[in-house]
Order: sequence, then C-alpha cells, then structure tokens
Amino acid sequence: MRGRNPQPLCLSADEEATLQRIAESQTRPWYQVRRARIVLGVATGQRVQTLAEQMQCTPRTIGRTCHLYRQQGLNGLLAHFHRAGRPLAISPPAARPDRGISVSGTDGEGFAYHPLVER
Repeated sequence: MRGRNPQPLCLSADEEATLQRIAESQTRPWYQVRRARIVLGVATGQRVQTLAEQMQCTPRTIGRTCHLYRQQGLNGLLAHFHRAGRPLAISPPAARPDRGISVSGTDGEGFAYHPLVER
C-alpha cells in the first residue's frame, strides 16, 4: 500500500458518544456533521480513500480534519472558521435616481404567461 500510514485516533467514550450524536443530527450545521463522521470513521479504522468517497471530499480534507481534532480537540473540531476574503453578500440592483426598482413589464394590464395578480 502506498502513502503514509494514518495515525489512529483514540476517542474517549464521552467524545465518541458526543460525536455519534452530532453525526446523526438533522439540525446541526453541515460542517459539524461531516467533521464528526470523518473523525468517527478514522477512529474505527476505515480507509481514508473509502471514507473520502463516502463523504464526497478529498483525502486531504480527511487529513486536515484529523489534524484539527488532534490539535484542538472536540471544541476546535466543532468551531466555525471564518473564511478569508470578501464577505458573501448579494448587492441590491443598481437604479437611477429617477426610476424605482421593479421588474420591467409588470406595470401594464397586457397578457402574461403567468398572471401577476390573482383574482
């Protein structure tokens, strides 16, 4: 087998129970669920390539997640990291001062494919 042998993860019973609850959660953020599933998979001895295919990510993501868990523990694993760069936002549409913001062609009483006003 090529590549480095992955370092096994040792989880305490409390951490394993917490990660299992997070991995099965329907309401937690997706990154927490994915990280919990990755750590649980590596801790049970699952192959990195197989786990990466199941989680639809790269083996490097598996390695980074395990490294994050080893360095910062459970709290670091569940923390949200802000990405670098410009914040995500949708800019409002540009409008001239003499015109309102609206969808063109919706002000008349002509024929439309979908009715804009229900009667």
